[in-house]
Amino acid sequence: MSENNDQKRSQEKELTGLRKLAKRRWFYPALYLGISSLILIGVLFFQMRGNEQAKEEENRVVFNQDKPSSPTNADQEVFEWPAAKSDTQVIQPFYDVEGSEQEQEAALVNYNQTYIQNTGINIGAKDEKAFAVNAAMSGKVTEAKKDNLLGYVVTLKHENGVETMYQSLDSVNVKLGEKVSQGDKIGTAGTEALNKKMGTHVHFEIRKNGLPVNPEHYFSKGTEDIKAVTAEKKSTSAAAEKSKQEKTDDKKTPETTGDAAKEKEEQTSKEKDSKSEQDKGTSVEQGSVD
Repeated sequence: MSENNDQKRSQEKELTGLRKLAKRRWFYPALYLGISSLILIGVLFFQMRGNEQAKEEENRVVFNQDKPSSPTNADQEVFEWPAAKSDTQVIQPFYDVEGSEQEQEAALVNYNQTYIQNTGINIGAKDEKAFAVNAAMSGKVTEAKKDNLLGYVVTLKHENGVETMYQSLDSVNVKLGEKVSQGDKIGTAGTEALNKKMGTHVHFEIRKNGLPVNPEHYFSKGTEDIKAVTAEKKSTSAAAEKSKQEKTDDKKTPETTGDAAKEKEEQTSKEKDSKSEQDKGTSVEQGSVD
């Protein structure tokens, strides 16, 4: 019982002390400052922690940028050279309707006394030997066949209406319907009856919606960068081919015209001589009659 009384007295003394302390003028300002300090310390702590996290994230992004990114699908890929770049080169360019006359002439294929526009680029080895032909971009094989005129032909389908074609192959390493990855071997470069002059090579095309574009403009670019060839440009291309054929025919015209003129002149001379002989005969006969 006495212990409880002592405990009560102790509690009453503490309450009395707190009441006396609360009556002092400086108590509440000191309490306010203390609480404010705690709040401020808490704010500063969380702010510093946030800055550290932001800095860590920034370092992580910069670090990842130093690493080469590896594409996960065809949309992120860019066109690569379809062979060993150090060992091969363009031996015949794409026929560009906006190119110079000299460039256009270099891009004409002469087959069976007819000039045909080169709708891709012809790639050959620097030592003129056969070489491996690789997929310029991941895709699905939509054509893999042997053509008597073009050699073995392989066509790959890509995104955004784009296709690549590999022609003049001596052998094929893929089959119809197969999905190939960028860099996979398509076949081996060979020859074709259409363009024997090029020797061992691969004819490489990039097509957008079925119409050819200049492959050299799109290496290191994706399918979304390829602009569709308009019907107007295709018409211009046909007109350019006709014009080129007419120019070729014109080069043969002077010789043909000269021969015809010479032949006509000889015929006219013979006719004059014949008429002269006839006139002489008539005169003699008339003289005799007289």
